[in-house]
Amino acid sequence: MQPSLLEELTPVPNPYPIRSEVEYPEVWRLCEQARELAWDPTSIDFSDLRNADLPSEVRAAGAEWWSLRAWMEHGAVPYGTERLREAIFRHEPFEIKQQITNFIAEELRHHEASFLIANGLAGYHDEPRAEYFKAIIPKFHDERDEKAMSFYAGLAVNTLFEQLSGELLQARYENARFESVRLACQLILRDEARHIQFGRIIMRRFFAELSADDRRLLGEKFAKKLRGSLLNGVYAVVNLPPAERERAGRNRALAAEYGLGATHPDDEISIIKRGVDQIREDVAPYGVVIPEIAEVDRPSAATH
Repeated sequence: MQPSLLEELTPVPNPYPIRSEVEYPEVWRLCEQARELAWDPTSIDFSDLRNADLPSEVRAAGAEWWSLRAWMEHGAVPYGTERLREAIFRHEPFEIKQQITNFIAEELRHHEASFLIANGLAGYHDEPRAEYFKAIIPKFHDERDEKAMSFYAGLAVNTLFEQLSGELLQARYENARFESVRLACQLILRDEARHIQFGRIIMRRFFAELSADDRRLLGEKFAKKLRGSLLNGVYAVVNLPPAERERAGRNRALAAEYGLGATHPDDEISIIKRGVDQIREDVAPYGVVIPEIAEVDRPSAATH
């Protein structure tokens, strides 16, 4: 091949050295647990949902809710694949790459479980029917904030949200009256517990090494993502325009009232507040500050 042609080829990062020694035994133990505790969403019997005597509007509300859950779980996949690519070409230890790979597979099965629940109610929505979600969901594929930080700081932002998601999912598990929904929530929570534990390991091992800029960015990006996307109907309905807030809140309340594994809109901010307070307490020893989030910290002062 002519040298001039070689120069035109897109350079590929050098994948070597490919490290195999376990450097972080705690992370490797999480990888072993992921193998031991793997589960299959299709093994869950959703006939209790299909056969339930539920009003059509409740089925529709539940299908919308669990379709949202499916989109959110699927939205974690591109995030994970970006982190995996980084880990490979940064020559991170094998167990870090394996943990991220497990994260991707687990988010995909959470997605599958969610759309199976939606199908058992009134059919999964493969794209949002509400216009505001069509504007919000693509924001989760914007990698600019993560790429503004170091690799482990970017991982940390995600694991903090895994912790917050776990608080909300626990409430949804407690709401579920149908055995199939309760089991799906329980199994998803078990996976999320490993994701949260990985985040705690990351904090212990790497937060002391973060630069002052990374520590500041971590807190700011956490607050920005929570306010800019997740309070717009995903974690809570507080930041939606009034008409959409009423519509989404009514559907969410219906799904919660009938025990479909949803959170009531009136309860969401208090759950998030507890989660954010715990996260602030966890990161404070490392000099990371989560800025004030008006909708959470001063909900009566939040404007819409």
